[in-house]
Amino acid sequence: MAGMQWVGVALIAAMVGLWPLGGFLPLGASTAQSAEEAVVPAEMPAHPAGVAEPDALVEEGFFDEVRERLAEAFRLDDFYAYSARRTDIKTNPFGRLGTGDVKLYDVYPSPTRGLTYRRLVATNNEPTSDEELTRQDREYHERAADIRRRLAEDAAEALLATPEERADADTRQAGQLERSRVRARAQIDDMVNAMQFSVERREIFEDRPSIVVTFRPRPDADPQTRRGDLARKFAGTAWIDEAAREVRYVEATSVDSISFGLGLAARISDGAVATMRRAEVDDSVWLPTSVTLTGSGRAVLFLRGLSINYSREWFDYRPADQVPLPGAP
Repeated sequence: MAGMQWVGVALIAAMVGLWPLGGFLPLGASTAQSAEEAVVPAEMPAHPAGVAEPDALVEEGFFDEVRERLAEAFRLDDFYAYSARRTDIKTNPFGRLGTGDVKLYDVYPSPTRGLTYRRLVATNNEPTSDEELTRQDREYHERAADIRRRLAEDAAEALLATPEERADADTRQAGQLERSRVRARAQIDDMVNAMQFSVERREIFEDRPSIVVTFRPRPDADPQTRRGDLARKFAGTAWIDEAAREVRYVEATSVDSISFGLGLAARISDGAVATMRRAEVDDSVWLPTSVTLTGSGRAVLFLRGLSINYSREWFDYRPADQVPLPGAP
């Protein structure tokens, strides 16, 4: 049953913008997420209440395999370069509400914080000028050189430290990692406990046999975190590719209004629809290819109507070690 619970985490993640390559921004939450908050716990919490899993539909271990593939996807962020197209969201209550420019980025990942390069290559289908591309490249490489220099200095300082100092540093680092795991686990616990999941049926989805899983808010849920509160505002369906053991598509509809900008800017009405799609982008490697959010609502201060038609797409995945950084000295 633990595997089914882990699948539930991924479904909620798709709805609240926790997908590691970046989904839509969590409405009513900060647009920034610390590295500690992004840590995925090594052990998942207990199986949530309210999950129905008909034995006749899936063989034993099915959801454990889905879990392992999702866990692997979380670890692949730094190994694939890709292109990303996204819609800007405007949050200014004085008229700039809703969705705006569509921007295209080439993304060159790095496991080192700060070294990922997101290169803006077009806005509203208008290519970025050569001068602007050159400026972006220059600024990135200057920043990257500074980060590498500081990392080298830290490494040299560590070599000069006494055994006691190194042990103290290791203890502090271990403590920080454990605290981040506890925080991440608490948020995931809260999100999962706000929902209930059910395995519904087997059907052909996009020419592939799939297992259909539904999720909805638990009536007695009492979420303690912002993300838990947001999770219980959605109900929906996920299609899991039966042969590949991969979450292929998720569609969810909000069953309650959602505050935007901490409730100070706007409120999205219930009925907003969010989707997430994943696909095989390399040999047996599945990664997200799109996230969307559509809905309507009203500005809080001026009672002005607003429309959200947000999307983010990821495509042209390539092994990162085969893609040279542009403008490299």
